[in-house]
Amino acid sequence: MEQDPALPRNVLFTSPLEQHFLRFYRKFFSIGEIEGSTALKWSAGAFLFATFVSFYKWIGEHTITVDAYLSNDYTCWPYFMSCGKYYFLHALPEGYSQTTLYAAFFGLMLLIVYLMYKNDWVLAHMGILVLWLWKTAFVFLLTYTSSGNYDYYDIILLFVWLFVPYKLFFLQIVYALLYFLASTIKIDAGWIAGTYFTSLDTGLPIFGNFFAPIITNIVIFIQMVGSWFLLSGRRILQRAALGVFIFFHLYSGILVEYRYMSTTLPILIILFGLFYEKLPIPKDRRALVGWVVIALLCMLQLSRLLIVSPADQRMTLEGNRFGLYMFEANHQCVSHIIIYESGKLIKNVESQSAVAQSRCDPYKEWFAIQQLCLRIPGITSIVWQYDHSVNGGPFYRIVDEHNACQLSYTLWKHNPWIKLSSDKPRIMGYPVENIY
Repeated sequence: MEQDPALPRNVLFTSPLEQHFLRFYRKFFSIGEIEGSTALKWSAGAFLFATFVSFYKWIGEHTITVDAYLSNDYTCWPYFMSCGKYYFLHALPEGYSQTTLYAAFFGLMLLIVYLMYKNDWVLAHMGILVLWLWKTAFVFLLTYTSSGNYDYYDIILLFVWLFVPYKLFFLQIVYALLYFLASTIKIDAGWIAGTYFTSLDTGLPIFGNFFAPIITNIVIFIQMVGSWFLLSGRRILQRAALGVFIFFHLYSGILVEYRYMSTTLPILIILFGLFYEKLPIPKDRRALVGWVVIALLCMLQLSRLLIVSPADQRMTLEGNRFGLYMFEANHQCVSHIIIYESGKLIKNVESQSAVAQSRCDPYKEWFAIQQLCLRIPGITSIVWQYDHSVNGGPFYRIVDEHNACQLSYTLWKHNPWIKLSSDKPRIMGYPVENIY
């Protein structure tokens, strides 16, 4: 059968239906843009590498396993609180299903590399789409924990590569925008005064605490203003911005290790280094998808401000996960619950955060308590006290409830059982210096 000239020469299709589907797929996902751009081809490799690093971490975790559900060691998003009922995997040593799944994903990655080598970008795109769908489901449906800011970067940028027309232009714009949005969460005493780092036992790496306020304000300026110079048509300014951001990410690796660097550095060098070109602004209807993505990202970043004021948001963390949220403050917390069964005390449990990057989100503790209330027959009440310190400040008792089983959590507005500064929560003490 003669092959359709619109399809890659190295792929043979056996029926008109298959050819029709693949012509539709090429047009719908703008595959021709990828085939005609070295930068987009290399970007696929960068996204594949970042996905591998994510899966390498997740393959050994018990976060979304049946065993996590049975032991109540999981947390669902507020909009999908029954996620644990859909867990079907067993991690080692309980079973092989999770490692089998991720081994299959690794095999798919190898196949994608081969398809990229053969220049078959239709099938390579399909394979990367499968990986993106799993990662998106993992991060936004199956668990509230075990993901970070860097996973948002992966998912958003790869979404642009997969779905949005004018891919290269919008990858550049969205990449710079993500830096800008990340800077907005740093408009806080923890960064302006440098107390995020000065309240750490180890302090600011290399530069020390004396220079902490200077360094943190430089970072805010770099992300808020310098990110747009990555898009400059003036070579000196553009290359200077590129060099600054490469250094910034290498330095950040001292704190966050390889994960963040694996997401940001390869695609940074590809988009703004090796293959950078200043592109014209697209203005036709096909560009509308990209502009909608940009508008949604900005709206989600600002949405937390509709729930509580910026000052209180650091303490309650309501709406925190709707936008970029990494490194916004140094958190420490202590949660204390007392479980009563038929009016008798049966268990007294206290837990503490371990590191500054623990978000100390009352929602996670509330979710675990609700599962106890639902699953254990005979529980009559759970007393819950939650103390939270931000940037080395006092521990404020922001939750003090006699029966946490009766509490509900609302996603898009403030939950009155979490105390705001206007409620004048009690000071319970002061934290010692914690670690990174």
